[in-house]
Amino acid sequence: MKHTSRYPFSISLLHWLLTVALFGNLIIGWMLDDNEDLLTLHKSIGIVILFLVSVRVANRLRMRRRLPPSTNRPGTPAYLAEKAVHHLLYVLMLAIPLLGWLKTNAAGHVASCFGLFSLPTLVSKSRDLSHWLGELHALTAYGLAALVGLHVLGALAHRVLKSENILPRILPLPRRVEQKMPTSDRG
Repeated sequence: MKHTSRYPFSISLLHWLLTVALFGNLIIGWMLDDNEDLLTLHKSIGIVILFLVSVRVANRLRMRRRLPPSTNRPGTPAYLAEKAVHHLLYVLMLAIPLLGWLKTNAAGHVASCFGLFSLPTLVSKSRDLSHWLGELHALTAYGLAALVGLHVLGALAHRVLKSENILPRILPLPRRVEQKMPTSDRG
């Protein structure tokens, strides 16, 4: 199968939708101590994130033969770091909303998405379990923030150290047509 240098549109779109949702919910999560009114919004966005990550994983599996190859040479430390960070990002993007859902249930509440529907209750009420799941939810969120930082640093390293601009590979924009610049007449 022929590889391209850009990610398919569906991969790019889900990448950026999740980026916005994750950053937004991380910021809202940090603000929860000062404003409990944001909790319903935080939970709803978490449910949306869980849905988007599930779609992203299924889509990535479906599109796996159309993904561009890594710009890092296989077997190199950069390649291994890239693969490890990507796999951990997926694990944490799934784990964080699942932990939030379980924490909500253990606190004796249902996880509702913008009041439109509620997720099923997976665990019974338990104050100790709710506290433990809440701590784990927060720790994994910090872990995700650190991994996102590594992900961005990796892209910057490509730009600065290798003079490779890899950002356009993941942008959900049409391919830019290269135009030849007219040469000036020197007469």
